[in-house]
This record gives sequence, structure tokens and C-alpha cells, in this order.
Amino acid sequence: MSKRKEVAAAAGVSEATVSHVINGTKYVSPELAARVRKAIEEKGYYLNQAARCLATNRSGHLALVVNNLKNPRYAEVAEAMQEEARKRGYIVSVIDINIFNFNEDAIFDLIARNVDGLFLATYIDSMEPAIRRACESGIRVVSGCPEFGRVLKIDYEDSIGNLVRYLAGAGHRRIAFLSGYSLKESSHEKYANFCQAMDANGLKILPELMIDGQMPYIADLDTGFQAMNQLLERGTEVDAVFAVNDLVAIGAMKALRQRGFRVPEDISVAGCDDIPFASYVEPVLATISVPKAEMGKLAAEMLCDILNNRPCEDHYLKTTFKAGASIGYV
Repeated sequence: MSKRKEVAAAAGVSEATVSHVINGTKYVSPELAARVRKAIEEKGYYLNQAARCLATNRSGHLALVVNNLKNPRYAEVAEAMQEEARKRGYIVSVIDINIFNFNEDAIFDLIARNVDGLFLATYIDSMEPAIRRACESGIRVVSGCPEFGRVLKIDYEDSIGNLVRYLAGAGHRRIAFLSGYSLKESSHEKYANFCQAMDANGLKILPELMIDGQMPYIADLDTGFQAMNQLLERGTEVDAVFAVNDLVAIGAMKALRQRGFRVPEDISVAGCDDIPFASYVEPVLATISVPKAEMGKLAAEMLCDILNNRPCEDHYLKTTFKAGASIGYV
């Protein structure tokens, strides 16, 4: 009896069901799938991955593209994506790149490694030619851009609106934005949502309070530290700061402390992403909570469904504003 037959007999299912669980080619109920995996483990059955690749012309290899692995946000996305992909017989490689230097050389590397699917956890306009080349090569793509395939996107509009409304309600009028990335990018939706929210609350976007990103556009702790110092050196009055992510916000808070400013008594600070560090800094950082684990899980599910010709829908994930002690009243 072949190993696959032994597994099927032990689990009380057909060989076809064993194949579907291993290859993710058809839906199998969680109960049946668990029985099959238990039988696989008990019988010591290991899939010949090389043979599978030859038979299916697929590698079982997915890739996650991020632009800064130092940001804990991406660690949560990667962990959830890897866990879900493993259940479906796939592995995930995390590719940390400078998104402003993502070109066809990077795509050729993915093609050469026979990557089946790609999830773009980050995207800017200049990546378009390279991603289009990936699509043409047969790599299936999930991203925030409908022109490349199915969409998995974070929606910040309501939460940024709630943040600005909260700041306005606390008496803040001169609100700065620490961009981290280029303000000229059409894909910089956080900035677009911020401008929209400011207008909705009768607040002006003041150019002297907008701190543009600098090459190589890595939005981390040092970026926030430098951006906050740049803002303070302009000598303009500022009530509150909204940073593009929590790392930038935490870096900005350090710069404020070093210059003798109190948070939030002198200047309020808010970030975005709700990384674990946000609740451990003093004062606790006001932030926008992003469903990072859900995003990673959905990315794996969507790519596996697409690769196996199963129905797949677009997903727009909601975010939530979390008020913190880093915002005070004027």
C-alpha cells in the first residue's frame, strides 16, 4: 500500500481528499483536514516537493514584499501569512526591499526562484513597471492596486478622520504631519486622508508643518527623530503631530524630550499601526490600530485561492483610532 493510501485509510477519507489537503486544490472541512494532517504525521508521509513542482509547474512558494523589516507591523503580517500558507502546503519568503529601488532585476530574481504568488504589503508608483512584468511572467499578485489583480488593502480614511476630529476637539489647530515618504506619491493615502480630515474639521494644511520624507524613505525611529528636529528648527508654532507610523512617532517623542518639550502638555503626538511598543512608551502613544494578523492570513488565503482557481474576493480592512495619553488638551 502506498503511503498516500495508508494516510487515506488511517484518516477514513479518499486519496483525493488527502491530495486536496496537501495541495490546497479544493476546500476540505477543518475537521477532515485535521484528521488528514494527523494521519500524515502518524504515518510519516512526506510530500516529494520536487515531484509536486514538476507535476503542477508550481513551486508552492509565495513572497511577501515589505519595505522595512525593522517595523514590527510587518513581523505580525509575515507571521500570520506564513502560518496560513503552511496549512495550505505553501512556504513564504519575506523580501525586505527599498521600494524606491524595486526594479525588474528584483522581479527577475522572483521569476528565477519560481515564485507562484506575491503579496505587496507596500507599494509606490515607481514599482508599477516591475510588478506588471511579474504579472506577465505568470506570478499572481495580491496588492492594494486593482490593476495587478485582487485587492487586499488597509482603509485608513475613517480612523484618520476620527483622529483629526479628536485632536480638533481637544483644541488643536496647528497639526503637523511627519510623512516619512514622499508627499508627492499618489499612493501616499495616509497623507491624502489626513488632508481630507483636516478640511472636514475646518483646519488648514500649513506647509510649514508638513515634513516631507527624505531618500531612501525609510520611516523608522531615526526618521521620526530627524523629522521632529527639522520641524522644531523651523521655529513655527505647533500644537500636535501626526506621524506616518508608530516608529516615526516614538522617534519624534525622543526629539521633543531632548529639546525640553513635554508630551502631551506642550505638544501632542499620534502615530499609526498600533505596534506593541506603542503601549509601552510613556506616555502611551495614541495610534491607529491596523488588523495586521488578519491581513497576513487573508494574503495567504487569497493567493492560494487564486492559484487553485477558486473564487476570490477583494478585501478592504478597516482600522480603528485608539486615543492615548500622548494627546492632551490645549
